[in-house]
Amino acid sequence: MENQGDTAHLLARVSTLPTLPSIPYSNYQRRRKPSSKTKSTIYNQGSFSREIGHAAAETYLITRLSFKLLSYLGLGYRWITRFLGLALYAMLLMPGFIQVAFYYFFSPLVRRSVVYGDQPRNRLDLYLPAKIDSPKPVVVFVTGGAWIIGYKAWGSLLGKQLSEHDIIVACIDYRNFPQGTIGDMVEDVSQGISFVCSSIADYGGDPNRFNIVPLICI
Repeated sequence: MENQGDTAHLLARVSTLPTLPSIPYSNYQRRRKPSSKTKSTIYNQGSFSREIGHAAAETYLITRLSFKLLSYLGLGYRWITRFLGLALYAMLLMPGFIQVAFYYFFSPLVRRSVVYGDQPRNRLDLYLPAKIDSPKPVVVFVTGGAWIIGYKAWGSLLGKQLSEHDIIVACIDYRNFPQGTIGDMVEDVSQGISFVCSSIADYGGDPNRFNIVPLICI
């Protein structure tokens, strides 16, 4: 009974203590968010800096090892400088190549892949002058390529220049090795020339003024 009395007395004293105001959980989250964002921003900046430094270190290491490997292979700095000079020369020529490629793919004066036979590569490109008011002279160009890399688009620069002087240019494509033998190549070229002779009048050409450029590998 005495214990029960003491317990009741303690409970009565606790109930008289002042109650602390409660803080909503949402307010607690709002107070914590700025601190979290700040820490995240600092961490991301540090991580980005570390990644940049790591990438720079890896690039330097790979470059140094590449030069060392070339020196072990007997390719000295003289060869490397010549190779870099060739790469720079190719970069300087790139604007001209881009201009010709744009003309080849987008000019309305270029009739690409005109079919002249049954084989997959029996195609030719026609480069037409801007104004055809009378029959124009015709040049047939058959590109070389050591029998393996010949392609009709290699004559795009020639076709562009001659068509600007009122000359129609036909660049003939043909089968390369291993698609065909030398006999197949001769057959394709002969068939392409025959097609140009018989059909060039439909494109404004004069079949009586017909020339073949002998830049061929067959």
